Amino acid sequence: MKALVRIFLASACLASFGVASAQGYPTKEIKVVVPYPAGGVADRIARDMAAELGKRLKQPVIVENKAGASGNIGFEAVARSPADGYTLLLAPSSNLTTQPALFKRLPYDLERDFSPVSLLMQVPQVLVVNPSVPVNSAKELVSYARAKPNSVNFGVSVGAFSHLVGEVYKSASKGDFTPVPYQGTGPAQIDLLAGHLQFMFNDVGSILPHVRAGKLKPLAVADKSRSAVLPDVPTMSEAGYPNIEAVSWYAVVVRSGTPQPIIDVLSREMSMVVKAPEFKKGYEDIGAETIGSTPAELATFMKSETLKWTAVMKQIGIEPN
Repeated sequence: MKALVRIFLASACLASFGVASAQGYPTKEIKVVVPYPAGGVADRIARDMAAELGKRLKQPVIVENKAGASGNIGFEAVARSPADGYTLLLAPSSNLTTQPALFKRLPYDLERDFSPVSLLMQVPQVLVVNPSVPVNSAKELVSYARAKPNSVNFGVSVGAFSHLVGEVYKSASKGDFTPVPYQGTGPAQIDLLAGHLQFMFNDVGSILPHVRAGKLKPLAVADKSRSAVLPDVPTMSEAGYPNIEAVSWYAVVVRSGTPQPIIDVLSREMSMVVKAPEFKKGYEDIGAETIGSTPAELATFMKSETLKWTAVMKQIGIEPN
């Protein structure tokens, strides 16, 4: 009984400490780590969110890019930071779901080292082809590949959602497609634009400028419904391939051990930021949907996405290196 009393008192003290910390939080600059270079989608989201979050919290919120090792350098930096709510990590979906299945040894543990804060936004993947490929639908692309064996290649960043949905499409259609690995979807898209690849999946925000310029042709959207910015493009289900869905997403996590009241403050304020009409409009224009979630909702979502995509990786035979 005395032991139980001591445990209760210790828990009460920790809870009181967390509440006290949240009441004074924040008192100094907050840092958002982006585990990828400046200029990408993750970097833009971080900077837009940081600017508005700083106004709401009345403290500077800065962005620091810690790129390298497929995002692992940035993740490790946050995993080693103090659990005080002053270092946040803006994390793309693949890093929070498939990374442990890609690497035998990681310098961090997703479950042990990080706590969820908020799901910021989602961006559907789109199947696009180089305009030189004489097809106008996902089924025509399959037929074209069968007529030209071993000549239809698609670009992939191994383990990224763009890669995995491409493999699901290949399996479902029995298409004669060959994946070509790249260090990121950016270089793959460059080769697609140059005609060195025939197709790829990429998020709508990345491909939209090239679609509007006539440099890429969209065939299908890998989402439950059509994209508002590509209203004439069918979903993969409408194109004849049911249940092929892949939506990239971006979330914020913090070092585990951060007091829950501080996490709740961050989650609430971030949700307010991304749900603001002007913020939403800035991303709707590129086909992204801003979300804003509670930590519990993000935790549940991360778990379901991890189960889904690690099963796909196992099915197509991706082994950790």
